[in-house]
Amino acid sequence: MVDAFTGALTGEILTLSYFDNLSPCLDCRRCWERLGCAVNDKMQQVYPFLAECDHVALASPIWFSSLSGPLLNMASRMQTYFAGRFFRGEPEVRKPKNGVLLLTGAEPGTERKPLETAHIIMKHMNVRWPYVAAICSMHTNEVPVKEDEEALRAARDAAKTLNQLYHSI
Repeated sequence: MVDAFTGALTGEILTLSYFDNLSPCLDCRRCWERLGCAVNDKMQQVYPFLAECDHVALASPIWFSSLSGPLLNMASRMQTYFAGRFFRGEPEVRKPKNGVLLLTGAEPGTERKPLETAHIIMKHMNVRWPYVAAICSMHTNEVPVKEDEEALRAARDAAKTLNQLYHSI
């Protein structure tokens, strides 16, 4: 589904994946005093990109009715934005973004909690509500995502909508 989405998306794309081995927040509280994070990994590229980008997409398999651990590691690093508002007393400086959620799972009905968690993550990335799309392929034990034509079409359509929104700015 991610390939269908990014294949239809235009513009600059920064992708994070499991293979980036992002560390979770260590609660060192450095971000309570200044923007950024003490952990030196690919998130250092994400912060400036997130400050300027127009759209954000989160994609995750659903494991045990939750977003994946690697995505939650990345999400915990949004702590610097929370700390900016609540500890450093800074106003929101990142521009608002459009958002898309792409979730896959084996059991219909297990997407409720991950959708709620993704909403909180998107909020801390300054993503507008409602999102452009929240696409769930929830029958992966019977139909692999690569064969879920409805979800793949919806992912491509969401990318096309983001392209249109970007070109109308």
